[in-house]
Amino acid sequence: MTFYISTVKELTMGHAAEISVFVSILIVNLIVMYCINQVQQSPYMDEIFHIRQAKHYCHGNFTVWDPMITTLPGLYLITVGILKPFILLLGVDTACSLAGLRLVNILFQAGTFYVLRAIYKTIHSTPQANNKEADKVALVTAITLTFFPLLHFFTFLYYTDPGSTFFVLLMYLFHLHGNKTLAAFMGGMSILFRQTNIVWVIFMAGLSAADVIQDWMNNHAHVKKKDKTQQAPLTDGQTFQSFLKLLFGDFKHAPQKLLGLIGCVIVQCLYYIIIMVLFGLFVHLNKGIVVGDRSQHEACLNFPQIFYFVSFTVLFLGPYMIRPSRIINFILFSVNHLTLTVGFLAISYALVNKYTYVHLYLISDNRHYTFYVWSKIYERLPQIRYALIPTYYYGIFSLLQTMKYKNVFWKLVFIICLCASTIPQKLLEFRYFILPYLLYRLNVRFMSWKELALEVLIYFTVNVFTIYMFIAKPFKWGDNVDLQRFMW
Repeated sequence: MTFYISTVKELTMGHAAEISVFVSILIVNLIVMYCINQVQQSPYMDEIFHIRQAKHYCHGNFTVWDPMITTLPGLYLITVGILKPFILLLGVDTACSLAGLRLVNILFQAGTFYVLRAIYKTIHSTPQANNKEADKVALVTAITLTFFPLLHFFTFLYYTDPGSTFFVLLMYLFHLHGNKTLAAFMGGMSILFRQTNIVWVIFMAGLSAADVIQDWMNNHAHVKKKDKTQQAPLTDGQTFQSFLKLLFGDFKHAPQKLLGLIGCVIVQCLYYIIIMVLFGLFVHLNKGIVVGDRSQHEACLNFPQIFYFVSFTVLFLGPYMIRPSRIINFILFSVNHLTLTVGFLAISYALVNKYTYVHLYLISDNRHYTFYVWSKIYERLPQIRYALIPTYYYGIFSLLQTMKYKNVFWKLVFIICLCASTIPQKLLEFRYFILPYLLYRLNVRFMSWKELALEVLIYFTVNVFTIYMFIAKPFKWGDNVDLQRFMW
């Protein structure tokens, strides 16, 4: 009961100032949506399939399925649930018009704002913190991340990203509050929007397992015997070595303790495991993860996707990542760990050389910014992909330094899930980075108002540019009468 009361308090925010912020965000988004609807009065890009399918559902035709759609029907089912009262009052054609369907994502973004604030407060609240200052930081951070350019842009189109993001973040919030049942349910809802969200269900299960392992280590008989006050804090490597030592020690001398550990992990992850089993059953029956058109959604081992994500994150989090002191520390680290540095550069060179994939969409569709990133940088200067490897190294170093306060198990779980969500993707698509970016960013500690202000400036500048380009700079494809627009 305490959990539900605290969650309601988090999600309803009774303070007048916070409500004013929420209303202001809503007004800004409605104005932007109005401007976009004025210039783009027909479905654009993937909206063509999504809106056509949603209208079938609005009319009660739940047996019709557009073969071009590759995701499950979560967006359309939720849309019908949200718009049903308006369908009854205004009629299907009005309620499920282009503007009406796009408005659904405005509602998702409104919910995402509240959830972002609640998550940030939950992660970073401490007994020693100044509550008023912490509330301000959480509020401003939530506002900032609500306007994260990739997510913000697709709020104004009828795409799956806002709903997918909302349910994954809601799953994370319930997980942080210890309600694994609701967390798993929200994870299941997120999969109905995008199948790859199973990775983030696994992420929550991994975090649960990590907590169990950490408690097991702290309470292990061999650890208890040590005088911890005489020891410096363990590094990530030492912690992991200690875990392996205790694990194999129990395996050899006390297997019953190991079985107890496994049992605890299963109990704590049970609801997530149920979702994973159901998902596995779906994949088996569907003969694959993709529904509909699979021709352009083949999995591969595109290892450089990790490097693209790192670059993407460092650029958007530049105030936190690119700091003179951090650069100096990186240089010293690289020199002092020369073997590791040379090994990273060599392995990265091999991965870039052997596993760089270029999807047909990437080089053939000049409506997307990734087309210009690839054609103007990677394709025009083929050696640049190798020259950038040292910057990837710095980016990985900086990301890990920013998460230094997290334990090694959290980092391992995040890295594994990040790899699982990005590497199999053949297409370089920035939208795939939204969830790992937000989950990472929510765990970044507040440094000062200066960094946060610079982050706001970056987001604001990118949003103004991309929305302006979409509205004011349309172009034509040869004899095609339809106007084309720039988008992520």
